[in-house]
Amino acid sequence: MAIDACSRPVESLRIEVPAVAECLAEIRRRLTRWLKPIGVSDIGIADIVLVVNEACTNCIEHAYRDIDAGQILVDANHDHGQILVDVADNGVWQTPPTQPSTRGRGLPIMRAVSTDVDVKSSPEGTTVRMKFDAAC
Repeated sequence: MAIDACSRPVESLRIEVPAVAECLAEIRRRLTRWLKPIGVSDIGIADIVLVVNEACTNCIEHAYRDIDAGQILVDANHDHGQILVDVADNGVWQTPPTQPSTRGRGLPIMRAVSTDVDVKSSPEGTTVRMKFDAAC
């Protein structure tokens, strides 16, 4: 009987760190360690870590602009062959630019790599939910 490596059960991952650039490496390391036992391919891990890092960078650069920096919360779950990752802050939403520039490419990158991206913004903060197929 074959065992589907992508169906290996794992506990959810929760990371809560200050919204500072020095914490990005910790997020990447912990997310990578969490994804490996699920059986996600190395390329899949690199893609997921890339876009989660981008969402976290957006928290650092945009959510706390002109206010005291808060926290980044990363919640990751593996459910029925999908990886679900929420990146949340309690800062202020900054509307992405409409004109092309060297800025504003984070959401398009997230949408290109993920199977689905949903952004919910409120006065209490922003949550970006990304879905990925857990293909091995």
